[in-house]
Amino acid sequence: MVTFITSVPGIISILGSIYLVARRFGFSPIVTKGEPTDRTIQIIISFIILIAALYIILSRAYDADVQKWAFGIIGLIVGYWLPTK
Repeated sequence: MVTFITSVPGIISILGSIYLVARRFGFSPIVTKGEPTDRTIQIIISFIILIAALYIILSRAYDADVQKWAFGIIGLIVGYWLPTK
């Protein structure tokens, strides 16, 4: 797990996930005025996180525990974008 946290894809995934969770609860760490909109920033960050997680999974350079974290990050992104009632 330490290899995931200290790797570049891990850092990107963790920071991006923190941002998206903060947005879900109404906190906006990035102040935007005009374009790009907040929704656009969320989409861009989601794609960056997905690319980092897919790199971990597809590269096979990481052990099974790190790949579990990457699958969890992908699940977080999917759950974030699923519509809520």
